Amino acid sequence: MANGISRPMRVTLVGVIIVIDGLLGVLLGVLGIFNLNDSIGAGIWGVIVSLIVGIIYLLVAKGIFDGNRISRLIVAILTVINLLKGVSYLFAGREILVNGLIDIIIALIILYLLYGGKARLFFASA
Repeated sequence: MANGISRPMRVTLVGVIIVIDGLLGVLLGVLGIFNLNDSIGAGIWGVIVSLIVGIIYLLVAKGIFDGNRISRLIVAILTVINLLKGVSYLFAGREILVNGLIDIIIALIILYLLYGGKARLFFASA
């Protein structure tokens, strides 16, 4: 609760999405490291970004649940980075096209939920 304002369902949903996305990012990043086949390129950068974003998402998730504005800003920045990574996947090859679309959809949902409606008031009151 941020200064007496109860946490909106949207913020709870964002927190849950961030935890799940963080866990998946770490898992897929670690698995991706073992599946690179010694090639450098878009694949390795995607793995690195997924791993870093996943770790940071997990570190700031509690702040999202508590209404911390710095956590929200960090999540927004990382979500935009994830969005850009998803867009780059659209041009990297057919085999990761679906990954790019999923990254884009999740990023847009997180940003919408994080900055819309009552979520804005919740973070402003913190």
